[in-house]
Amino acid sequence: MRTLLFVHGIGVRGPAWFSGFDLISRKAKRYLPGIDVQGCQWGDPFGARLHRDGASIPDYEQTGDTSPAAEDSSRSRWFLLSRDPLLELRIAPKEVYFGEVPGLEIFRLIPALSENGVILELLRSWSVDGLWSIFIRQIATNLEWKLVVESQTASPAAASERISRAISAAYLRCLREQGFPLLTGKQRDELKEALVPAVGGPALGIGDWLLGRLTRFGANRRGRLSDATTPAIGDILHYQARGAELRNFIAQRVSETGASIILAHSLGGIAAVDWLASTQYGTKEQKIQSLITVGSQSPYFYEIDGLVSRTFGSGLPNTFPKKWLNIFDRADFLSFMAQPIFPDHAKDVEVDNGQPFPESHSAYWNNDDQVWETIAAFLEEA
Repeated sequence: MRTLLFVHGIGVRGPAWFSGFDLISRKAKRYLPGIDVQGCQWGDPFGARLHRDGASIPDYEQTGDTSPAAEDSSRSRWFLLSRDPLLELRIAPKEVYFGEVPGLEIFRLIPALSENGVILELLRSWSVDGLWSIFIRQIATNLEWKLVVESQTASPAAASERISRAISAAYLRCLREQGFPLLTGKQRDELKEALVPAVGGPALGIGDWLLGRLTRFGANRRGRLSDATTPAIGDILHYQARGAELRNFIAQRVSETGASIILAHSLGGIAAVDWLASTQYGTKEQKIQSLITVGSQSPYFYEIDGLVSRTFGSGLPNTFPKKWLNIFDRADFLSFMAQPIFPDHAKDVEVDNGQPFPESHSAYWNNDDQVWETIAAFLEEA
């Protein structure tokens, strides 16, 4: 039996690791039969931390200014909601109503979502149910949510789509902040649809108010968006200074597990490539036959001469695995193409997770049709 070692990416700590590894294991059991999955949990011992609670960062409590970079109106809306889940509710048009403000009834429906069996089962099938009950209790007691939702003048049926999108976007942000695997665009929409009847819908025949007012946003703001992803920068900078610890840990886990396949996400892909291209790996018995990087920055690091193990122009050593699958999503601004940089080793496959950035960076693992079927086909050939 072949063994696959999963090396996680940036920002993954504690419970998020176990949730993500459980998801990877279940997907591998379905799509990669006969392959044993082992983990390389490096985030807790070797990840970046603010040792003085962010004392060096001006206005640490405030979020940065990021610009949307989605290619169509639907993605643009979800991008905006990822920054402010209540945005659509704040700017909803006022409507005439009789009696009690409809928003009062809508807000009273929220607490029951924490135990909604349909929603919990859906989230459980994606391994992201662990935070749901706590999350709902938090927004049900949050003053800002209370004020915004209770001010809604549309009926529960008419407001249900907007309310469901707000809750879905807020939960995705919660998952992202805690380092959990995120949903694809399709799964996000399924969650939204499951929420609609629970908050007073569906609203048949009611037009999509915000979508009709959104315009296309350019995808030319990548630098500013990348600079805004401070958790990613933290782990990457820490790796640049202390990367030997992580590379040694990967080597240790490969030795312990007997892995012949590495599946690495994000910064895990940088560390894996660095280790496989190093003299440290070259002096060891060759075990890794196949490398799979997902949403990885290793080609970019090499192109800017920032890869620790190889200076730009030196290429990869003969000991480097000949089978390298690199999966990227154009909407994931932390993913890069490897084939133009390493044509003798890497094969690029583009996927579409259906999410705007930054959600796109963590949504690969729930993209069955594209990501997991691609990995399965690659390993069958390897």
